[in-house]
Amino acid sequence: PAQNEITNFLAGPLNDTEELLEGYMSPLGAWFGSGLNSGWYNTAKPHTFPGFDVTGGVHFITPSADAMSFKPILNELIIPNSSGELSTFLGPNEQTEIGFENPITGDYEKLIDAPGGLGWDYAIPMPYIQGSVGLIQNTEILFRVAPPIEIEDLEMIYWGLGLKHDIKQWIPAVNTLPFDLSFLIAYSKLNSHLSFSDSQELDFNIKAFNSNIILSKKLLGLTPYIGLGYQYSTSKLSLTGEYKINGWNGQQIIPDQKITVSDPFNLSFGGVNGLRANIGARLKLLLFTVHAEWTMAEYDIFSIGIGLNSDFGSKLVKKATKNKDARDDN
Repeated sequence: PAQNEITNFLAGPLNDTEELLEGYMSPLGAWFGSGLNSGWYNTAKPHTFPGFDVTGGVHFITPSADAMSFKPILNELIIPNSSGELSTFLGPNEQTEIGFENPITGDYEKLIDAPGGLGWDYAIPMPYIQGSVGLIQNTEILFRVAPPIEIEDLEMIYWGLGLKHDIKQWIPAVNTLPFDLSFLIAYSKLNSHLSFSDSQELDFNIKAFNSNIILSKKLLGLTPYIGLGYQYSTSKLSLTGEYKINGWNGQQIIPDQKITVSDPFNLSFGGVNGLRANIGARLKLLLFTVHAEWTMAEYDIFSIGIGLNSDFGSKLVKKATKNKDARDDN
């Protein structure tokens, strides 16, 4: 069925096909990019070696209103509805007819039914899991790794890497104040691959980057935090292989004249690019944490998560270091 949808899209001129596919898939790329850039921290205080945590949770991502539909600018194809709008991947589950004007008769002729979307009118969940380990100089490395997923002809792999560093320690006068202040950067990459046959393949890949200034204050077991940063992501959709489609002479469909197209498109689209701000709080009970936060950005996000968090090893290292220093002084 997926192959049929793709080849149906390819029935018309490729310039219009690219416009339709880009508009349809762009909100999906922005949704993925927003999720990949979220949830990287729930405190400004980095672990010290060998402190660590493992945290998992769910983002509830709310697409913007303009992500539900798009109005393509077509050169030769025609959308007969009055608005000229089509559903995106995240939009209403309504098909929309697309056609063309027959230059000989002047009559409108139907070409395809553009597919509808998922029909989501509320926040869309996206799970995540990550770990982090403290290093030296109040620096912490964060990582997200998912094992390759294979479902029939679909393959997907995902990884992410981040770094959090205490910047308060380098600022005179500020370094004595009773709060934590850190800088965090993170990069993520998701690759998916769908095979229609040995020679026909669809790739959908996403890259995401974010940088943040984080401030937090521990009050007994509760740690409120705020963050301000910049995020960027981009998506790439490519269809490779050879496909037999209806003939098109630049003016009309020629159903009886099949033509072959190779590697029809390679599009970059559907990213986020701009500022993001969030506010949240983390509650720690023994070795476990629970956190919730709200992120304001192009796509607003509410996140909740739980984690296993331990600084026991770093406390032992700190105590051993103090004992050694005391012995050296004696």
